Amino acid sequence: MCGILARIHPGDAPPASDGPSSDLLRMGHRGPDGYGMLSCKLSWGTAVLGMARLKIVDQSDLQVPLTFVSLGVSLAYNGEIYNWRALREELSDGRPWLDGWQTECDAEVVARAWRAWGPAMLSRFNGMWGLVLVDHHADEVFIARDRAGEKPVYYSDQGGVLHVASEIKSLGVPLEEVRCDEVDTLEYDCLSDTPFKDVYALEPGHCMRLVGGSMANTVRWWELPHSPHRKGIDRDSVIEDLAGLLTDAVRLRAASEVPVAVMLSGGLDSAIIQAVVKSDNLYCVSFPGEIDNLRFAKLASQGRQVREVTFGLDDLMDALPRVAWHLDTPATWTAVCQWFLTGAMAEDDIRVALSGEGADELFAGYARHRILWHLDRAAQDPLLATYGPTLDYLVGRKGALLGRLLDRSGGEHLPKAVDLVDRFGQGGTLVESMARIEFHTTMQVLLRMADRMTAARSIENRSPFLDHRLMEWAARLPVEYKMDTHWTKAALRDAADRLGVPRAITRNADKRGLALPWAAWTKPHSPGERGTWDRSSFARLMTDAWREAYGLMRPATSIVA
Repeated sequence: MCGILARIHPGDAPPASDGPSSDLLRMGHRGPDGYGMLSCKLSWGTAVLGMARLKIVDQSDLQVPLTFVSLGVSLAYNGEIYNWRALREELSDGRPWLDGWQTECDAEVVARAWRAWGPAMLSRFNGMWGLVLVDHHADEVFIARDRAGEKPVYYSDQGGVLHVASEIKSLGVPLEEVRCDEVDTLEYDCLSDTPFKDVYALEPGHCMRLVGGSMANTVRWWELPHSPHRKGIDRDSVIEDLAGLLTDAVRLRAASEVPVAVMLSGGLDSAIIQAVVKSDNLYCVSFPGEIDNLRFAKLASQGRQVREVTFGLDDLMDALPRVAWHLDTPATWTAVCQWFLTGAMAEDDIRVALSGEGADELFAGYARHRILWHLDRAAQDPLLATYGPTLDYLVGRKGALLGRLLDRSGGEHLPKAVDLVDRFGQGGTLVESMARIEFHTTMQVLLRMADRMTAARSIENRSPFLDHRLMEWAARLPVEYKMDTHWTKAALRDAADRLGVPRAITRNADKRGLALPWAAWTKPHSPGERGTWDRSSFARLMTDAWREAYGLMRPATSIVA
C-alpha cells in the first residue's frame, strides 16, 4: 500500500514545485518508508508524479516514483499484484528486450507489462491497484483502478490541470461541500460523485488515457459478469471448486515479507481466512455484554491467542475527528471499529491485514437478501400463479422494492435509490439484482473504510474474497447454491466446513456485521426506525465531524448527551 498523486499540466508552463510535495505529505501515513516527486516532460505538457511508499514487496530502498529508463515508463503505484512472480516469468520468456530486471518489486512488473501488453495488462493482474503511468515513448499518461475498487483514485480538473491522488485531502484543490445524491440517499458516497465540488472518484474497473493534453473520458475495462443461470450443477463439484478458489485466494494474499494479521469478526468470512492461513496474529473488536464477537473469534482461531479490542462511547467521541479526516468523506460506524482495531495492530508492528470484505455481496449473505429470496419464491409458487397482480400490489415493482431497501433517507430521496436500481440491478432474480447493486454501492464504502483505516496506521489491507477469479465465479453461481431453506451463503458455509471452520460458526445464524452497540450507548437520544441497527443518528454525528475536520462549517449540536 502506498499513496500516489499526479499533476498533469498541458502546455509549456512549468508546474509549481512546492504544492505537490506538501499535498503528498498529507497522506504520508500511507507510505512512511519512501517519499519522492518526479517531473516527466511530454511533448504536450508535464506530468508531475508523487509517491509515498509502504514497503511490503521488496524491502530495499527504492527511489519513488519509479522510473525505468529502458522501458520509457515512469510510475506512481499503490497496491499489490499478487501474481507478479508468475507474470515476471511470463514477461521474461521470449522477450529479450525485457531482460535486466532492476528490482524484486511488483511495480516493475506493472511497468514491463505495460510495455508488453499496454492497457490489456490490467486483465492479467490478480490484485488491487490505483496507478498513474507515464509512457515516454507513446507520449501519454494512463490512469487505472482495480476491478472491485479496493485502492482509491480521485481526480479533479482545475483550470485545465488534472489533479490525481489516492486521497481527496492530497488533491491540492480547494475543497467546497456540494450536494451528493448518494450521500443524501445512502449516508455516504460510493460512485464517481463526491460531496466535494468538482472532485470525482475514478470508479472501480475503470481507466483513462491522456494523449496530446486532452483529458480522455473514463472507460470501463472490467465488469462483474451476469449469472447465466446454469441449472443442475453438481453440488459437490461446486463446493470443491469454491474451497479451492478460496484457498488459493487467501494464500496469495497471505504471502508477505512482513507480518500478516487476520481481522476476526467472529463470523464466517474471516473464519474461512483463518482456516487457510492459520495466522498467529489475530485481532477482534468486541463489546462485552453488548456485542460479543470474541467467543466465536476464539473458535475460529484454532487455539491461537486472539487480541480483544474494545472501546466505549467516550473513546469513540475522542477518536471521531481523526477518523472523519482519514475517511475523506462520511462513512459508517464500521470505520470506528476499524480505527481501534488497526491501532492495536500498529502497536504490534503489523504491516498487512487480511479481512473478509465482499463475501456478503458475492454470496448473498445479508438478511435483506433472505427477504428477497422468499419473495422470489413466492413469485415462482405455482399455487400463486393466478395471483400475480395481488403479489405485485403488495410488493410493488422491482425498482421501488429494491430502492426502499437501499434508501436510508426515510423516503425523501427514494427516487435516487430507484435510479441506482435501474443502473445496476437489471436482469436476474431479486436476490441477484440486489447483490449486484450492493457490489457497486454499499460495498464501496466498506472498501473505503478498510483502506483508510488501515492506511491511517501504515497497514495494507487485503481482501481474499475480491480475488477476480472468485468474484467472477460467484457472480455466475445460481442463487439456489447461495441460499436455501435454512441458510444464507449456503455454498460458502459448505466450503467452510470442508476447510475446517468449526460448525458452531458455519451454522451460526445470529452473526451481524461489524457494528457498534449504538442504540444501547445513546438511548434515548437515537431511537431510530430500524431498531437496534439504526445508524441514522450516528450518520448525522459523522457528517458533523467530517465537516469540522475539513473546515466546511461548524458542527451541529451532537445527538449524544
